[in-house]
Amino acid sequence: MTSLMITWTDIFEGIGEFSYWVFKGMRVLGHGPNVFISLFVVGMLTYWTIYLLKYKKQSKRTGIPD
Repeated sequence: MTSLMITWTDIFEGIGEFSYWVFKGMRVLGHGPNVFISLFVVGMLTYWTIYLLKYKKQSKRTGIPD
């Protein structure tokens, strides 16, 4: 029976290789993720603002104070 021995060096080398792989992918993607996240945040803020205005109009109609 052989024993499987993993050292700290193996762990850190694995993390390093994974990091290189991730950063290569990030280079290929360029600014795509930044643009996507920015558009998503702006869209969600717009959605939230529209609902705030909708509920404000509804509260004025029903006489509930702001």
